[in-house]
Amino acid sequence: MRIWDILALVVMALVAILGRSWTSDDPDPSPGRRPPVEIVQPPNRGSVPPITSRDPVISISLEDRQQSSTGTAFSVDQKGIWVTARHVADGCDKIVLQKGDRQFVKIRQVWLHPHADISILRTNGGTPSLPGIEKRISRGQDGYSFGFPKGEPGDVHARVIGRRTMAIDGRYSTREPVVAWTQIRRVPDRGTNLGGISGGPWVNANGQIIGVHVAGAPRRGRSYSSTPESLLNILKQAGINGATVGNGSQKFSVNKSDFPTVGGQLRRRLTIAKVYCIVGNR
Repeated sequence: MRIWDILALVVMALVAILGRSWTSDDPDPSPGRRPPVEIVQPPNRGSVPPITSRDPVISISLEDRQQSSTGTAFSVDQKGIWVTARHVADGCDKIVLQKGDRQFVKIRQVWLHPHADISILRTNGGTPSLPGIEKRISRGQDGYSFGFPKGEPGDVHARVIGRRTMAIDGRYSTREPVVAWTQIRRVPDRGTNLGGISGGPWVNANGQIIGVHVAGAPRRGRSYSSTPESLLNILKQAGINGATVGNGSQKFSVNKSDFPTVGGQLRRRLTIAKVYCIVGNR
């Protein structure tokens, strides 16, 4: 049996039992030996926007060890640059993107944000990217997140309710400002836990990236996203000019009626892909 067939069987088994995301009730990664992909830790300077004492704090504790799991990534450069959450990619022995049935693409390099739950992935070759990054976000604004909740295709319509500080403790410790969303509609609706959508994009009505899906509070119907500034910072550390994201990409709009259709289109053209974090026996 070929190695990719074996990998396919492994990851399909993972989908059946995992499809996890990071939430305040279901934290993630762990320590371990250095994975075979190249891990880049950017410098600590200039990492996140200012944190204010007025922001309510969300506390998350990491598990001691990373486990094999799935998440979501999205393309920001047709040359093979992807974005996902840090907790999706940190601590894995191997990371792959699913290209099709029993088809996988190996991650060659990973940049981990030192102060935010974002990581950048590099592959050999890429797919069409989302059409740019927008830094402006306002309270009451509608947004849409696409990915693979519980390991299966799914999409979320939500509305901005304010800003929070996300405090992470455990294997690593960070404090970062995040955007808080109240979920309005989930398609399909498999319950409030969106495990597996971590690392997926939040976009505005013009399809522009306004954050990365990083955490949630399932019982309260809340989701949390990184800020555009945190994303732009890690892209810069990885040598990517944020102003060029979306150059040459197809523009699109999205609204509360058609967001599931848009999500399906983005997955079919692999602008949004499923990520597998594979951890061996330790």
